[in-house]
Amino acid sequence: MLRAKPHHNSVLIMLAFVLSGCQHLPTYDQKSSVDLEHPYNIQVRTDEETPSSQLPVNVGWWELYADEELNTLMRQAFAKNPNINQIRARLNQANALAKQNRSSRLPSLNIAGARSTFEGDNNPSSDYALISTASFELDLWGKNKANHAAAKLNAQASTEDLHTAHITLSASIVENWLDILSLLEQETLIRKQIKVNRTVLELQQKRFEMGSSSALSVLQQEEILAQSEANLPDILSAEKQALNNLTLLVGHTPYKGLIISEKTSPAALPIPLTGLPSDLLENRPDIIAAWLRLRSAQWATKAAWANRLPNFDLSATYTTSATALNSLFNTWLLDLAASVAAPVFDGGNRKAEQFRQKAIADERYHAYRETVLNAVVEVENALIRNIYQDQKITALNNQLLASDKTLKQAQLSYTNGSSDYVNVLNSLNNTQSLVQQITREHLKQAKERVSLYRALGGRSWAANLPIEQNDSNSKTIVKDVKDD
Repeated sequence: MLRAKPHHNSVLIMLAFVLSGCQHLPTYDQKSSVDLEHPYNIQVRTDEETPSSQLPVNVGWWELYADEELNTLMRQAFAKNPNINQIRARLNQANALAKQNRSSRLPSLNIAGARSTFEGDNNPSSDYALISTASFELDLWGKNKANHAAAKLNAQASTEDLHTAHITLSASIVENWLDILSLLEQETLIRKQIKVNRTVLELQQKRFEMGSSSALSVLQQEEILAQSEANLPDILSAEKQALNNLTLLVGHTPYKGLIISEKTSPAALPIPLTGLPSDLLENRPDIIAAWLRLRSAQWATKAAWANRLPNFDLSATYTTSATALNSLFNTWLLDLAASVAAPVFDGGNRKAEQFRQKAIADERYHAYRETVLNAVVEVENALIRNIYQDQKITALNNQLLASDKTLKQAQLSYTNGSSDYVNVLNSLNNTQSLVQQITREHLKQAKERVSLYRALGGRSWAANLPIEQNDSNSKTIVKDVKDD
């Protein structure tokens, strides 16, 4: 019977230790985590009755408004918005960290020099010394590579965070811009209604003086006028607040005096082509960022596993000394060394760290699924709100037509003396309220379109915006990391 030699036993023990640590990394499928191949529950029509947006994929969706003032606001916000610049700074930090981790895969070289002077009875003398040390870690188990890959993927995720911020900011700017235009329009509408109500009141007062109208009719008309005047302060307050909010988004303070030209509120944008839910995996940067962070956690898990295995280091030390500077390199000593260090007992610290990194990867996998599910639901809900909002506006327009007819008939009957003035007042009040409501519902419709564009993402146009604001030499990593 053959018996293994002692040194063979140590090799077998080391091999068993290595194999015990070789565990397969957790594998996650980007597409099969959620079923995304079925179409949305609400289908978007693409015929002539319901046109869809036709913009190049690399053009911002807000350019469908064809408003240069809005385009200018957008450019200012992308350059000066504080939140955007904070995210840019975090991206710069992530890129710097990735470069730091990359340095661990390269050799290191240090040079130290010294000069010593000795004073004595004889002439003073000096010694010169130069020491150069080089070291390199053999990354046999891929620990340094894994750490670099994890940091690199985190930097890519930070880039996608910036794209997400651009999408969110663009939607907020358009919503506030629409608010201001709608409020200016509502202000004009209410002022016209106040003028009409004041004119009707003057007519009622003259009719009362002539004995053809009652005091009650005059008082009722005064009530209608006071009601319309009471609506104006709320509109003016909301208008100024929306202007301040927009000023903040473009990175200014209210005293800068941002001015939005008064114009007719734009019609709601056409409903965009939605595609399939699976398209969100490429169009939503928050989904891409969640996936990249999951991949980063996988690499961190591999690095934690490799940290449990032996480390192999190569080092070289070059030493030279002399009493004169011109003869410094005449005598020198080169020391080459190789070392190995293996963890024997650490109280389970490294194993626990590997388990923790695996748990982080599991957490990020479920966070990724949640992000995907939320994105699909956001699109579904936005489609539902848009479809039913369009139907509501159609119904309100029909109601306004009926209300106009009722008002005209009430005025005719009152003129003929066949009905009381209260019927005119009710019809007038209903008609004016409907006009105000329709104006508000058109704003809501326009903002629901914005929500749909935002929910569908827009990574293609966001990726064309500048990544680095201040450091032109810093480049963003855009390629994924492949496992060898």
